[in-house]
Amino acid sequence: MSGTAKALSRAALMLSQRQYVSIPQVFHTRTTPIRLQQTRRFSSSPFTYVPKDADEPRDIDLKDIGDLPEYSVENFTDAEKSMYELMSSEERAVFDAENKRFVEVWNDPAVRQEQIDLVEQSAALIDRESRMRFEDVRERNRGFWAEEEEDEFSNAEDGDDTYNDDEITSMAHAELELHREIREYARIAAWDMPLLSNLTKPFELPKENQILRFRYTSYMGEQHPAEHKVVVELSSKDLVPKHLTEAQRQTFLKLVGPRYNPDTDIVRMSCEKFSARAQNKRYLGDTIKNLIKEAKEGDSFADVPLDLRHHKPKVRYTFPESWKMTDNRKHQLLTDRELRLQSEQERNTVVDGKESVLHAIRTLPALSQHPQLRAADEKGAVKETVARGKVGARPRR
Repeated sequence: MSGTAKALSRAALMLSQRQYVSIPQVFHTRTTPIRLQQTRRFSSSPFTYVPKDADEPRDIDLKDIGDLPEYSVENFTDAEKSMYELMSSEERAVFDAENKRFVEVWNDPAVRQEQIDLVEQSAALIDRESRMRFEDVRERNRGFWAEEEEDEFSNAEDGDDTYNDDEITSMAHAELELHREIREYARIAAWDMPLLSNLTKPFELPKENQILRFRYTSYMGEQHPAEHKVVVELSSKDLVPKHLTEAQRQTFLKLVGPRYNPDTDIVRMSCEKFSARAQNKRYLGDTIKNLIKEAKEGDSFADVPLDLRHHKPKVRYTFPESWKMTDNRKHQLLTDRELRLQSEQERNTVVDGKESVLHAIRTLPALSQHPQLRAADEKGAVKETVARGKVGARPRR
């Protein structure tokens, strides 16, 4: 079977190398010159041949280049014209002058030959300085896991078979990187931040036409969805009398609704519906402009009172005057403290519980009103008297 396969493959190879013709090929044999023999292809499909590769481009010698045509923008391609149109007038003038000079220099045979000789001398000098060396580089040992393997990616040694015990761990590298970052910010704080004092500007009060105060939020070192939010504040009294009258100001406050704070006379509005700060700021400016226009030209709502139910006034507690520390107050506190210490020293340190209870029953009216407590008090006093009498009249045997 193997011999048959080899024979067929050899025949197929021979037939594939034969030139294909549109009509059946005819061969005349020596034994039977009269008889015609026809050959049949091994495959029913016609042979296809790979197209011949194009010749490699030949290096053009500088001497073979003839004179260049006169410089003109009309000779540019569409892409070159589009790039030329993007230039400014000054850049176009410089570009045209340089190209015209190059064409004039190249069309001069003497100058052209000098330039060609200079290029050849530079190329020869470079070849002498950097000679090419062809050496047989021995293949490195690719390690145990790359033996008997022809994988092109394992030609380079990855160092998995060698271990250097003088290296630190990954956690130590992370700690070292953190230390480097801390030192970097320390250098910035020590050397760069003091230079910011050169950029300081004196404070200037806002002008009369600057009645809007915008506030932005920035998160250092990160991106936050609240960064594009913009808040605007203005005092309603700043609108009078340049922009609105007093009656129109009341209409303006009725239009803004719960955004008005009567304690501070501040109207506060915010916007975060757009992805850019400039858009949100422009939206707030247009909104305030439309409110002022509506307060001037629209309904005055004179029959509608100003609704301030949204505002909950905060109770602000003031420090009592009697609690303030004065010289008389200090003297009084020191005197009370000394009397308290003196009474504690004079008082007996050992406390008798029975005497304390009896004293409370005698002195406190709430306890003296209960008869059972008073009876217990009298009974305790009788027992104490009898016990003392027994101790004194005990006979001796």
